Amino acid sequence: MLPTHYLNTAGEHPFVIEGQAGQLEGIFTVPEKARTDYLAVLGHPHSLQGGSMNNKVVTTLARLFKELAVPSIRFNFRGVGQSAGLYDHGIGESEDMLSIARQYKEQISPVNFIFAGFSFGSYVAYRTAAQHEHALLITVAPPVHHYDYTEYDPVPTPWILVQGDDDDVVPLQFVLDFAARLKPSISVLRFPETGHFFHGRLLELKSGLLELVRRQVPTL
Repeated sequence: MLPTHYLNTAGEHPFVIEGQAGQLEGIFTVPEKARTDYLAVLGHPHSLQGGSMNNKVVTTLARLFKELAVPSIRFNFRGVGQSAGLYDHGIGESEDMLSIARQYKEQISPVNFIFAGFSFGSYVAYRTAAQHEHALLITVAPPVHHYDYTEYDPVPTPWILVQGDDDDVVPLQFVLDFAARLKPSISVLRFPETGHFFHGRLLELKSGLLELVRRQVPTL
């Protein structure tokens, strides 16, 4: 069971729950005066390339939502840390993210979900948002040249796509061309002179997203 009893206790609360392939370990971040009508669920970079829920971009997203008084859950994908199972190309990982959202809704309702992820985790967030009602999808540095972000119809909007102009992992032009083809259109937030991991730009990432999230979700 997700540790929703911590909603009245600000802090970082580690937990272990049962996922689709065994146990999942995660962290439930609860802000001061946390809202109970929103939850952000966060996905991390590639499981086979050192990605984990402690990635700096992912923890920056958690801090962003903390500033908005929105609780967040980040968790290790299958085969990472204490999470059971094996890497599953985003399919099983999105099943686990969906399971977390559904379990949370069983315990706390009504609730609006924000699904967000960085790099590979953004594909997991995309697949989840396409299959579950949500208030917002955020994809940071999405590897659109490796994964199919058009797998589901309709497009899961509202959607904020974040991209560094100097990304050496995800080519900028691939991302811009992808975003231009989507109907309805999505919001694109670009950061000049910024690489894939947002080194030295994490504060700007948080502040830029903060403003845009508030515009996309006026109730925050």
